[in-house]
Amino acid sequence: MSLPRSLERLHRQLTDLWSDTSDRPCELTHSEYGYLRAIERLDGEQLARAAGEFVPEVVHAGKPGGNARGKLSIPKLGDPHISDPNSGDIGHHLQDLVALLKVRKASASVAIAKLEKRGLICRFACQYDARAQHIVLTDKGKESLRAEEVVYEAATARIENLLTPEELSALKSCLSKIDKAF
Repeated sequence: MSLPRSLERLHRQLTDLWSDTSDRPCELTHSEYGYLRAIERLDGEQLARAAGEFVPEVVHAGKPGGNARGKLSIPKLGDPHISDPNSGDIGHHLQDLVALLKVRKASASVAIAKLEKRGLICRFACQYDARAQHIVLTDKGKESLRAEEVVYEAATARIENLLTPEELSALKSCLSKIDKAF
């Protein structure tokens, strides 16, 4: 089977995992899961910076020094909008999600409004930019993410049972390399 056909089938199989509601709590759609996971990823990178850990420097597309691939700027301790990670003034602007997920701002805005209505995220005004809001996960959002991880845990278990340890190691290595390239 050709690589494009194999990728198409893999995509279909992973999509089908989200359609199978028998083994998951069905709290989130795949899209909602993606938005919440992106916020969580941004949180982790933000906390790493605040702790002084190395996080690769990337910038917004369309901003000075930006690039067309839609990279994002992770705030760091000392930036005007994240002066103290314990101050409560943390979170991410909508543009951070747009850049990470490579979606349109209007689509992200609608999705964030729905997530807020469901209590999965909250937004609050940015003290440095009256036009912007910070977006953070709520405890309910974090719990929903953890509950829906069963989708990928089930797929992982099936793959681990199918492949030899050597094949599994090669798969992990290849997926890591592909992830870095995209």
